Amino acid sequence: MSSLDRRTFLKGSAALGAVGASAVLLDACGGSTPAGVKKISHKKALQVGVSTAKPKMGGSVTFGTEAEEAGVDPTYAHFDSTGVCYARAVYDPLAIILEDGTVAPYLAESITPNADYTEWTIKVRPGIYFHDGTPCDGAALLFCMREFLYSGLTNFAFTNYMDVKNPKNAVTQVDSLTIKMHMLQPWVPFDYWLAGYIGGQMAYMFSPTQYKKGEQVLNTHPVGTGPFVYQQWTPNSHFTLTKNPHYWRKDSYGNRLPYVDTWTFKPIPDVDTRYSALESNTIQLMHVDYDPIIQQMAANSSLATLGDNSLSVGEPDIDFIMINIADKVMKDINIRKALAYGTDQQAIIRDLGKGIPTPTNGVFPPPSPYASDTGYPQFDIKKARSYFQAFLKANGGHQPTITYTTTQTTQSLSDANYFRAMWQAFGLTVQIAQVQQSTLINDALAGGYQLFSWRQFANVNPDLNYIFWATTSGPINFARNYDPIVQKALDKARQSTDPSVQNAQYELIDKRFAVDLPYIYTNRDVWYIGAQKSVQNWNNPLSPSGQRGLTMLSGILWPTQVWVS
Repeated sequence: MSSLDRRTFLKGSAALGAVGASAVLLDACGGSTPAGVKKISHKKALQVGVSTAKPKMGGSVTFGTEAEEAGVDPTYAHFDSTGVCYARAVYDPLAIILEDGTVAPYLAESITPNADYTEWTIKVRPGIYFHDGTPCDGAALLFCMREFLYSGLTNFAFTNYMDVKNPKNAVTQVDSLTIKMHMLQPWVPFDYWLAGYIGGQMAYMFSPTQYKKGEQVLNTHPVGTGPFVYQQWTPNSHFTLTKNPHYWRKDSYGNRLPYVDTWTFKPIPDVDTRYSALESNTIQLMHVDYDPIIQQMAANSSLATLGDNSLSVGEPDIDFIMINIADKVMKDINIRKALAYGTDQQAIIRDLGKGIPTPTNGVFPPPSPYASDTGYPQFDIKKARSYFQAFLKANGGHQPTITYTTTQTTQSLSDANYFRAMWQAFGLTVQIAQVQQSTLINDALAGGYQLFSWRQFANVNPDLNYIFWATTSGPINFARNYDPIVQKALDKARQSTDPSVQNAQYELIDKRFAVDLPYIYTNRDVWYIGAQKSVQNWNNPLSPSGQRGLTMLSGILWPTQVWVS
């Protein structure tokens, strides 16, 4: 099944190959193969979404997204999977993740730590300009990085590791193309934050000239160095971009990227409508993590499709029920244990997920190097009833009514009713509240909820989830799970260069989640991309030096090298 709210706030496999291949679920997924989803080898999956033919210039592509964004100012907006797609079209990240999970420079020419990882030096490539003609040089990098530190949103990413109260001391300019980031303590995987995945908004350099025009200007009229230039944005209808005629990247044939003349993002929250738009060629690309549609799309031989269940590096999204531990009712561990024991993952996967997702006992499911036996409660309705009775006894026998909040879609309401019936089996009374997606995210920040259905944690390096798990992250730790053992483990992992230390700390974090129970897991989320066969090379990002980049993760694509046959 897919998550009900479908998105994260702020809101990796190398699955590459030739357009036109059928849909795939890889052998590594485990479990049975659902009807309509062909099971192929990992080797063959590496050919999906890649074209070796000489690219054609021109044409247009419309990408159907799961929802609309509230803005695209990296210091202010909430970049989820859709937001990162928007950002990659308008901005360039400083770095790119390669298919083996390592980091390489992208907009930056070099990204270099000192010996103890307390200083990071970033040098931008020469001769690059923002869309408005402003130089993208060391002064621009200095401006952007300091603004990320000033921001009440993105500064949480730097807390305890950079002096957020004194950005002028934290970031200094070395020369006309270079800045230096001064850390308060070692930050070994800092370069991963510069690749622009969820949480890593500091990767995207924006025009200081546009930013200085006033609050919200950049948010609605973005200006970056990226392959496409803002043309028009009608919220909840379309975000249309045109080819950057002065883009700095060229392909091996000498063509100036990007290939297509017009790129449009079209938000279509209803998944049935989105899929119908793809079938009718109203849109040419779409992402989706709703399993009934994945099943239909995978059986459609007229489309090229691929799922991110082909992960070879990185961590996938997890679908779960997020609990507000600060809530006066949900702070009782007995009710959280009742929910954990009373949630049947196998039934959810069978009934809602069409057999496509797989179960998980933590945020690092196999084949993650951090996967372990977390001790997370397995479905047991008798234990669920027992812990619920213990909760009632501790609270004077008072029967609470728990509010489960979800978004305003038919699918969300249907899934919410499914969960309500499941939890009623151990005695819990649940009421459902449907709200706008923007309200849901604001409630997560403000702590104004009890239970949410949520999807999160897809990233190439677990350190990018630091802000969601740290005790120092305030409202961005949405579950309010302020566990000092988790905090200590996060810092040990961040500051170590030893993979065995990192593995041990992330395993410990996952085991602590099984004790604290801020998340009631439902399954490992599966994302799919569907494409018209005329759309070529949609899963084949390359670094400026020609190295193959990490491909689709959490429904996020690169538009730079897509072309239309």
